[in-house]
Parts: sequence; structure tokens; C-alpha cells
Amino acid sequence: MINKNTADKYTPVNEGRKGKLRLDFNENTLGCSSKVITAIKNITAEDLAAYPEYVVFKKKLAKYLKVNVNNLMLTNGADEAISLVFNAYLNKAANKPAEIIIPTPSFEMLNVYAQNLDAKTVSIPYKKTDNSFIFPTEVVLATINTKTQLVVLVNPNNPTGTAIDKEDILKIIQKAKKNNTIVLIDEAYYEFYGRSFLGLLNKYNNLIIIRTFSKAFGLAGLRLGYAIADKNRINEIRKISSPYNVNSLAVIAADTALDDTRFVKKYVKEVNQSKKYIESELNKSGIKTFKSEANFLIADFGESSKKVISGLAKAGILVRDRSKIPLLQNCVRMTIGTKEQSSVLIDEIKKILGEKVILFDLDGVLVDVKNSYRLTIKKTAEFFAKQKITYKEIQSFKEKGGYNNDWDLTEAIISSKGARIKKQDIIKKFQEFYLGNKKKKGLINNEAWLLDKNLLKNLYKKYRLGIVTGRPKEEAYYVLKKFKVLGFFDAVIAMEDCGKKQKPNPFGINLALKRLNLAKANKKSAIYIGDNIDDIKAAKNAGIKSIGILSSNINSKSLKKPMINNGAIKILNDINKLASVIT
Repeated sequence: MINKNTADKYTPVNEGRKGKLRLDFNENTLGCSSKVITAIKNITAEDLAAYPEYVVFKKKLAKYLKVNVNNLMLTNGADEAISLVFNAYLNKAANKPAEIIIPTPSFEMLNVYAQNLDAKTVSIPYKKTDNSFIFPTEVVLATINTKTQLVVLVNPNNPTGTAIDKEDILKIIQKAKKNNTIVLIDEAYYEFYGRSFLGLLNKYNNLIIIRTFSKAFGLAGLRLGYAIADKNRINEIRKISSPYNVNSLAVIAADTALDDTRFVKKYVKEVNQSKKYIESELNKSGIKTFKSEANFLIADFGESSKKVISGLAKAGILVRDRSKIPLLQNCVRMTIGTKEQSSVLIDEIKKILGEKVILFDLDGVLVDVKNSYRLTIKKTAEFFAKQKITYKEIQSFKEKGGYNNDWDLTEAIISSKGARIKKQDIIKKFQEFYLGNKKKKGLINNEAWLLDKNLLKNLYKKYRLGIVTGRPKEEAYYVLKKFKVLGFFDAVIAMEDCGKKQKPNPFGINLALKRLNLAKANKKSAIYIGDNIDDIKAAKNAGIKSIGILSSNINSKSLKKPMINNGAIKILNDINKLASVIT
């Protein structure tokens, strides 16, 4: 539970969106009914010259909602309804700030309006699971007390799409009523969810429900919302509202829209069908989605989220980056449109994620380790074996395979010399040689970067790059930062990520592909570049192509044939010749 008294300014991008596939603000992607356009075209000069009239339309809307007209109030969008409710019921008492409960993440304007009134916001986070967000019912119930003036529930919630169970809302309304607390339910996405709590208004006078014509009805540009509540609550809210807060065009449009609810129902049905299609296609590609009852989805694109957003924007498709919101790191919110629009969206995402992937081993491929790791193996083995070890001996063990981890390799060499040393002692001495100490610099400082930086930059423009290495994570990141190349790699899989599943086990490669969100259909486009037999076998076991590098190995020519026999499509003597063999 987090108490906040400040909120970031809400600054949506509302310029330059026309003519694009707008999947960023949950609008109706088709627009409004054609009957609405006709009605607006037929407006008269008098319609514009006179102040708006609401009585006839309100009766029509009340009939549509099956409520008494006295329980209804029109507002300039649902946003104004929220603002009016906050202003009416968030009052300071005895110089203490008003207190409001908002389960989060939620609609950003809630915090903005609360901040403007200097209210104390009690933010209660949703619980996140693998495929859904769970409303924190028990925490909300436990938090409501006599100091709580307002509880806000967005149902279905924006941005998560989560719906709140009826039983949970009932418990909250009842607990709130006992504490003289107002419950505001935002039902902006009601039409897509199909369930409402209007039926509770006659029983609970502490309940206020707001809705909008901006979403399913396609009238976001005209700004028309409404509040439904006990008539006394409506009167209290109306006292602080301007008399002509809703314009005549909005009334004329909404009035006509209510005559064509068939258009809305047809659109809602198609959106809900499209949502299932998008969920299925994204999940097939290894992209996690979260259950939503609204006209949008939250999708976790992992480390590829920024690339997906920018790639879609280039294709004229707008989506919403939600990664800065707690619980939504790397997440994108996508409005669901028609089947045709959804197909366009999925095709573009597959194109973006279908970019070819190059995965590199680190040692011997990107980094010259002859005078670091190889020398460390030699020194450590000699220290315990009490005899000379040649680089040829080290290479012979490399060629056998099964010794991707240099600690394991060093232990095997020592054992071959008849010495039996505890593994932890070998690791300790190995790290002492490699990392050094206060008295002596480690051999890690002898390492050199092999791949030309300009080539690396060009590869990064065309491919998604990753690293799968047997190095400990700290040492892998150290060398990448040292040579100022970390930013070129979107995924770095190190020893700790794989546990006992080291190469030739394909676990590390598959994990890298997963973190890069490479679609299964595009897996064959991935290439792994390694310098030993375990690297090539790991790529084969993962079902991707591989390229062998011989340049930095000692007496490594003998590796060429076994690498080819295990599936390497090409053997290079120099990593910098890579550009000539990939397309």
C-alpha cells in the first residue's frame, strides 16, 4: 500500500493522429454511426446560436439506462464527471487532507484530480499473475475507515482490463456505507464488458456510477459523459457544475446514437472476437497477454517493447507505452479494433519481431581470451597439478565438448594429472588469477575486443543481437561495459541464468530467444555464433543455425570438421568476416 500526495501530469499525445490506425486511446476505431454524421450535417444556425437543451435527451438516455431521469446528470466527458465528484466529496476536515482510495494501476486522471485538491491518495496495488491482474479486495476492505471519503473503482479497469467481481464490489459498497464513504465506479468500458452495477443504486445511496459516449459509441471528440446516482447525490454534484457544460452538438449526436444501438452492439461483438484473435496470435509468438474485459489488451513484449512501439508507429499504427507504470514494465496497451484492423496489427508486429536474430558466444568470439581465461585455466591447473600444462592440452579438452564452463574444464585437466582438489578451492584460485586482488591486477585486464565497432553498429541496425555465454553474469557485464558495447545487445544470458543447463544444453539459447520475443515461426532465422563444439551443438539442439569461429582458438583448425558435422553452416577464421556470410 502506497500513500501518495502527488501525481505526474497527464499529458496524452493528441496531435497528428488522424489518418492513422489509432489503437492508443481506446476509441471506437470505426468512428460513430453514419446516422450521427447525417444528424450533425443537418444542424441549423439556431442549433448553434441557442444555448443547449437537455430535458428531452435526458429522458431518452434515462429510458435507455432504465433509471429515473432524476438520477442522471450530463457531463463534459466522463473526465468532468470524475472531477465534479471529487470536488463534491473530497473535503478537508479540521485542516486535514481528504482521503481517497484508488486501486492501482488505474486511470491516470484520478491521481491528477486528487492532487489538485491536495487529497491524500491511498494507492492499493493490484496483484499480478502470469496472465491476469487480480483486484486487491481484502486490502481495500481493510483500508476503508471513517477517514475515507471516497473509493474509486474502474470496472473494467484501465489500463489492465481487469473486471471486479460483483461480490467484491458489494462488500466494498457495504463497508463504505458503514463509514459514510462514497464509492465511485467508472464504467467507461461497460458496453464491452456487458455487466453494470446500476441495479444497486436504489439500495445504496453512497454509490455513483459514471459512463461515457467516447468509447463504444465513437463520440470521443464531442466529450459527453454522465453520472448516475441517488437524486440527492446528483443534486449535490449539480450545484458545483456549470449550467451548460455539455454542448448542443454532443446532445444531438448522442441522441441519434441511441437510435442506432445496433451499430454499437455489432461493433462491440466484433471487437470482442478480435480480442480473442489477437490474444491467440500474440501468445503463439511467445508474447504474454493479460485477461481483459475491455476493448484493449495489455501485452508484455519484454525487452522488445520499445522496438515494437516505434516500429508500429513507422507503419502508421499507434499503441500506448505503459512500461513506466508500476506492474507494467515492458507492457504495451493496444486498443482492439475490427477483425481487419487486428490482422493489420498482428502482421506488423510479426514483421517487427521477425527481424533476424544473431546470438553470440562471448569468449573467443567477441572477446580475445587467450591471455585471460585461457591463461587463467593454465595457471590454475599448473598451481594444483604441480606440472606444466600446455595450451594444446587445454584445446584438446575444449574439442571433446562438455566443458563449456571454464571451472569445469580446469577441474578436468587437474584430475587428468592425478590431483584431486575440491571444486570450491579450484574456483577460488581461478578467480584470484582472473580477477586479481589488491596486490595484483587480474588477467581479465588482458582481454581485447574482437568485433569491429562499426560492423557491430551496422549489425545492430539490421538485427536483434544477444549474447549467450558461460561467463558469470558480473564478469560478462563487466567486459561489455568496459568496451562500451552493452547497449548493442538486447539480451545477455550468463551462467547464472542457466544453472546446470549449460551448453550444449539449448536452454540458454532458447531463453535468449524468449527474451527477444522471437516468434516461433521466425526461429529458423536466428543464428548462434560460437567458437567451440558445445556452442554448435547447443544451437543445433535449439533448432537454429550456427556459425563457427576459429580465429581466437589455439590450434583450432581441428575444430572445423566436428563443427560442420554438428550443423555449422559456415566456419570463419575471423569474426569480422561475418557481414560477408549473413544476409
